[in-house]
This record gives sequence, C-alpha cells and structure tokens, in this order.
Amino acid sequence: MAWSQIRGQQLAVTMLQADLAKQRVAPAYLFAGDTDAGTLVVALEMARALNCAQPSHGACGECDSCRRITRGVHPDVHQLNPQGAAANIRIEDVRQVLERMSLRPFMARAQVAVINGAECLTEEAGNLLLKSLEEAPASSRFILLTPQPSACLPTVVSRCKVVRFGRLPAGDVAALPPAMLAQFASEQPAAWLEWPVPTDREAVSQWLAGAIAWLRDVAVVGVGGDTLLTHPETALRLGRQAATLDRERCVETALRLVELSHSLDEQMVSARLIGTLFREHWLLLITHHSSLIT
Repeated sequence: MAWSQIRGQQLAVTMLQADLAKQRVAPAYLFAGDTDAGTLVVALEMARALNCAQPSHGACGECDSCRRITRGVHPDVHQLNPQGAAANIRIEDVRQVLERMSLRPFMARAQVAVINGAECLTEEAGNLLLKSLEEAPASSRFILLTPQPSACLPTVVSRCKVVRFGRLPAGDVAALPPAMLAQFASEQPAAWLEWPVPTDREAVSQWLAGAIAWLRDVAVVGVGGDTLLTHPETALRLGRQAATLDRERCVETALRLVELSHSLDEQMVSARLIGTLFREHWLLLITHHSSLIT
C-alpha cells in the first residue's frame, strides 16, 4: 500500500516520510498508539519503504521485496508478538531474532524487527533488547509498537524515536492493503486454497477485520449505498460481488467471522486454527454461489 492510503495518522506518516527522504532513519522507533490506530500497518509500510527495489515516494508495492513483506514471508523482516497464556514476549523469542539480525541480510538493505506489544516484553527480554539497541548494526532497524509506553522499560523507550499515533476519528479506518483487497475480490476457490494461512494473532485479526468490513461494503452496495463505502475505490469489484453473492449468506458469514474474532481473544486458541476456519467460511460463501450457477 502507499503512504497516501493510510488514513487518520498524517502527522506520524509525515514524520516517517521526512526521515526516509532525508536518509535519517532512526535505528529504533517506538510507535505509541492503540492497536486500531494502524501502528502495525505503518510499521510494515516502513519496512517496505526501507527495502523496496524501486522506491520513489515510498514503497512500490510490486517488487519481490514488497510482495514478500506484504505476505509475511520476507527473510529479513521479523515480527514478534506476545505468546502463551501469559501473553508476553520472552527472552528466547528476542534472542532468536537478534541472532538472525546479527548476520548480513539475505536480500534486503535493512533487516527490520517489528515488536508488536513492546509492553509485553519480560524484564529479561527488555534488557537483552536494550543492549542490541545500544549496539545496533547499521543494517538493522527496530520498530516497537505499544499502546502503553509507560509500561515499557524506560531505558528501552529512551533509545527509541517516539512516534505518537492519535485515536482514529469515528468511521476513519486504516485502508486495507491492496493485496488483501484483491484477495477478497476474488471469487475463485483456487485463490483461497493457495492463500497462506497467517500464524500470528495480529495478522489473523487484521484479516478477520478486513473481511468483515468487506462484507459490510458488499451489503451497502447491494442496497445502493455507494456513498457510505469504507473503501470506495473498490466499488466496481464490490458491485460484482453484490450482484452474485447471496446477501443473507454474506450476513451469516460476517456474523461467523465476528465469532471467530472473539475466539481469537482466548490465548489458548491457535491463531492458525482461527485463520483456517476463516478461510473455510469464505470458501463456503463463494462456492455456494458457484454451485447455484451450475
């Protein structure tokens, strides 16, 4: 996605764009804001911009590096999330990422570690990270995300450039990545059967939220409410689906996805399982339409 597609965080985006343009990117950033403020979306866009093969005014979104980061399979972009019943980030998790980052990048200009939930770092993990922040290689960048900077180790925060994210106004949400929009627009079962199920909770949560918003837009188009779309740039694709998909099944699927989203909050439930169930519900929705046609 492009910087211009990130809504409601113009101050944060402008600051990061200026750092990139002046080639003064900080070794470490701390993005302070609620999870629904789009901090992870911006962190991944920053990782794309740092490693894009064809940078202009940001990431191109089309090169191999950008595509790999979007799909979550780039070997030089690492993401840490709270794990386990305690929902923390352990020293073993941090050590594994730091060991990889101590090596030369496989294919990127800069290795990027995105620590989602920096307030969940255990004290031991925070102290290990602190040492790396103090001695970070020139090819390494760290982006810490947290809704509670005060809950983070103060010495870690002091090593980061803090970028504050405000609360999004009602109805103003971060735009979905183009790859995600293209996936929702596809009515080909093969596209979903080949879709790599995400394994971390944040990614699964994003896909569920995106799918629910997409089905909401399908329903809006179906009743002629084009001016109320969350993503008006996809009106044509939404219109095609609204004309073919059963509206009641769309609503039913959206409700099932809401239930999955609630289940995701239970730490004992596997994120991969929730992602797999999401894919099955979506396949049922589009294959039901195909079976009616045949």
